[in-house]
Amino acid sequence: MRDCSCANHDLGSPAAADVEASVLRVEDIYAGYGKKEILHGISLAVAPGEIVALIGPNGAGKSTLLKVVAGLVGCTAGRVAFQGTDITHLPTHRRARAGIAYLIQGGAVFPSLTVGDHLLLGRVAARWGGRVPRDGFEGLPLPEGQRGIGTVAGLLSGGQRQALAAAAILASQPVLLLADEPSAGLAPRAAQQLLLTLAETSRNRGLPVLWVEQRVAEVLPLADRAVMLRNGLIAAETRRPTEWLDGDTLSRLTFGGQE
Repeated sequence: MRDCSCANHDLGSPAAADVEASVLRVEDIYAGYGKKEILHGISLAVAPGEIVALIGPNGAGKSTLLKVVAGLVGCTAGRVAFQGTDITHLPTHRRARAGIAYLIQGGAVFPSLTVGDHLLLGRVAARWGGRVPRDGFEGLPLPEGQRGIGTVAGLLSGGQRQALAAAAILASQPVLLLADEPSAGLAPRAAQQLLLTLAETSRNRGLPVLWVEQRVAEVLPLADRAVMLRNGLIAAETRRPTEWLDGDTLSRLTFGGQE
């Protein structure tokens, strides 16, 4: 097993300062589960306001990379920097408080709490307190009106629950959003609506997103940059994501051909 190359620094530690302007920078990350290594030296950065689509075949390590950034999976080597500060050994809850939000696959809601409760939880997490936020959620398929705000989450459809999970996270005013297949399990129309709203909200707020998504044809036109993972390594990268939709380019990249 490899040792992480960085020291354990808290957010704001002068010794951890990084001159890079990237919101997120991961450098030479090795990580996995137990003795099974999944990531074999991943390095990438996310700039302020940038949407980066992270795509690749199943088992490529996409979700593992998000979990490393969120602090849910530790690295065996490498470094994670957030806003110029080394956070490689920072606990998950400290990363969340610093503004790293993780929208997990399938979403996560509290069945006994109302829609309004969830939005207020996000608001409290952002230290805004008080009222239910209304901005930024117009495109999400949430119940409308005052009665909708009082709807118990357990009574929502799958699409609405996923939308609510996204809305609660957005209400926390994150600095960086990690989106792990937010459209998974949704009907095509609900999935498209959710993806478009997340992208639009990101643009409006200048919110950078590292976005794992299986609906590649829908997410690439929304992204500023695309990164292809294969076998735990970066296989390709482009700043013109829609070009990967031409001909058989995407298929060749996914299954090992050359661009």
